[in-house]
Amino acid sequence: MKIPVYNQSSEAVGGIYIAELSLLGVDSESINKLGTHRDDFYILFVLTKGKMIMECDMIEVKASALSIAIVKPFQIHAPKMVSPDAAGYYISVAPFLIPNDCAAVFQHLKIVDQVNKIDKLHKHDLLQNVALLHRSFEDTILNKTAIVNGLFNALVYRFVNIYSASNTPVLELKNQSMVIYSNFKQLISDATFLESPSFFAKKLNITTSHLNYCVNASTGKSVTYWLQNAMILEAQRFLYYTEYDVKEIAFMLGYEDHTYFSRLFKKITGETPLVFRLKFRE
Repeated sequence: MKIPVYNQSSEAVGGIYIAELSLLGVDSESINKLGTHRDDFYILFVLTKGKMIMECDMIEVKASALSIAIVKPFQIHAPKMVSPDAAGYYISVAPFLIPNDCAAVFQHLKIVDQVNKIDKLHKHDLLQNVALLHRSFEDTILNKTAIVNGLFNALVYRFVNIYSASNTPVLELKNQSMVIYSNFKQLISDATFLESPSFFAKKLNITTSHLNYCVNASTGKSVTYWLQNAMILEAQRFLYYTEYDVKEIAFMLGYEDHTYFSRLFKKITGETPLVFRLKFRE
């Protein structure tokens, strides 16, 4: 059976969606209905009350208040239990909004470490930050997208601080495919995403077909997909954060033919670069 991949809610504001856990309908029936799946976005949880259990890439992860948790894009996961008294926040975010240094921290987290307790040092500011983010998301205000984005940016760095401060090493067994996928992801940068799959296979001292097999087994996506995804993320950041025109962005990404870049962008995302820019601008 094919594992479904879910897209972000259409209610997202500038690539960010936040809701209170108590309003998500997390009863046993809806949990069973959701089932095992992947998401093409990041999920961040802030659990302020109660407990939850989630299975992530075949490993059971438990969280209890006060804690934070993260699910990376395309991880196979399924909620197993959410206690009736659970409270807190569910946040989904488009990958291009996660700063590279934060994404690097999240990508290297072991599954068992994707849940982390909120200590006294971080508790007050983090809870204030997430509450203000939720209130701003719900309000009708001027410059809403910019405000929500700014508050989320502060929150994601608070997450990074908590994860970085946790230095409790936990042994996690990884199969060969996951190890190769992880090493492959570390090699992708803005200087390499236009290279061919064989370039990365050579760097990892394996065949191209074996690299493709390992990446597909770990994520359900090909090497080519992840190279194009890295390029698209960088393009989306330019479109979102800067005023460069599409031609300039194409050249900065290494494409001499900006029309080819635009066609590729639309083929991958389903919309032109300009439509993407307008969608995320008020």
